Amino acid sequence: MSIGYRTFGILIALAAMPHVAYAHILFVEVSSFDIALLNGLLHPAVVPAHLLLLVALGLLLGQQGPKENHIALAVFFVATMLGLLAAWLSVGEEIELSILICAAIVGLLIVINSAIQSLLLTCIVALAGFAIGMDSAYETLSGEEKLAALFGSGVGIHLLLLYPMALAYYFNTKIWQKIAVRVIGSWIAASSVLVLALSFSASTLLNRG
Repeated sequence: MSIGYRTFGILIALAAMPHVAYAHILFVEVSSFDIALLNGLLHPAVVPAHLLLLVALGLLLGQQGPKENHIALAVFFVATMLGLLAAWLSVGEEIELSILICAAIVGLLIVINSAIQSLLLTCIVALAGFAIGMDSAYETLSGEEKLAALFGSGVGIHLLLLYPMALAYYFNTKIWQKIAVRVIGSWIAASSVLVLALSFSASTLLNRG
């Protein structure tokens, strides 16, 4: 087994571990505004569910073309800000499984590679943005540090959306490029389903125990 596949398997296994609050991981000890900002910026890149959904959503938007994305991007921004506001107010619970389900659906839409109605696309990005924002809470932080972490998360979320979107749009001229994007979408869908299956299996075993 190659190192790449081994690493991928480890990430999938870690993502499926129950009762691990990935949305609340602090990568370094928070002792200042700058460190909290850095934690927030890195946060969406290392939370498996968030990363899968953001990459999938970016690829899907890139497939649709820039003209169709103006409203969707504006809606995503507003929805993400509302989700982060909910996280600031500590409203709601962890919704990682829902985010994984959404990532699987978006991955399948990438594979299908067909034009999506503006209303449906807007609903998808609104749901995704709000869910990721709300799932970015930090119970261990408060005050300015929590605000900095959430602001950093907002920046990281949008960067992780825009880069895949730009790549999908750029690599959308030749057939093999379109196929490559669709293959990535299938990997995202498969990874999301696998993590969901492992999560449900682990939860079932714990309940039986």
